[in-house]
Amino acid sequence: MSSPDLLAGNRFRVLRSAGGSPETFTFLCIAQTKTLTQTNTFEDATVPDCDTPLAIPHRKSILTSRGWSGRLAGVADAKRFQDLQADANAETPHRYQFLIDKTAAQGGGSYTGAVFFESLELTSQNNGLVNFTAQFRGDDALVWAAAA
Repeated sequence: MSSPDLLAGNRFRVLRSAGGSPETFTFLCIAQTKTLTQTNTFEDATVPDCDTPLAIPHRKSILTSRGWSGRLAGVADAKRFQDLQADANAETPHRYQFLIDKTAAQGGGSYTGAVFFESLELTSQNNGLVNFTAQFRGDDALVWAAAA
């Protein structure tokens, strides 16, 4: 029996688009906690058994949409935090990449898509470090590309 090849947390990284052609992404090093959630939305119908009319009908789920969202949290660095603040204030989405830093054979690759920030929160306790939490929602499709 083989053991799973567990993914270390530093191998899952968030990168922010720096634009350009070809597009380049820079490591968002202040994001220490990263969450990426994919969501399917279904519409349900009750389907009778046509061969047995007295049988209890079964639920049939029909996929109606796909969405994605997530959270970023970490320790704020005033200079690096400016990019997140700009994205939170923007009326258009900004592209981000969620990297699984392994070879293709090991399951590596990246998810890339545009995000809108829903919230950006700064917190501090007892004169300690300033922390941030950002909640975002994906705009359009989240695209998976296997590592090269």
